[in-house]
Amino acid sequence: MRHPLLIKHTVKVKFVLIGAWNTVFAILVFIGLDTIFMYVFSRRYIAYMGAMALTNILSITNAFILHKYFTFRSRAKGVGLIMEFIRFSSTYAFVFTLSMVLLPVLVEGFHIAPKVSAALGIIISIFVSYVGHSRFSFRREDRIY
Repeated sequence: MRHPLLIKHTVKVKFVLIGAWNTVFAILVFIGLDTIFMYVFSRRYIAYMGAMALTNILSITNAFILHKYFTFRSRAKGVGLIMEFIRFSSTYAFVFTLSMVLLPVLVEGFHIAPKVSAALGIIISIFVSYVGHSRFSFRREDRIY
């Protein structure tokens, strides 16, 4: 059995690695979708907000799979898996709401470019999501160490 302190730090390192990957993934997806949507929609606001909404859905799915099987190594199956996904999604619903409020404030209020504003929001969400996932989404009793 591994030492609890080592396990705690290993989980944090894995979370940071997955968070870094998911950040890069989300930024690239947002840039791609925003670029496409700015040619599809006449209103710039609809383009970047639509891109952010779809980016969040794709990055949450990516993050759940990687955190479940790599970071927290959860064994939850069946109903437990569903409950885990609901808790995970609830944590991200909070993060999503935060980013959807923050994005127009930064773009419209502070006149920061949508891509830069989205990147700032994603970075903030990493910190908020770690607390939620490590304490709420993936319960200790479902983890393999």
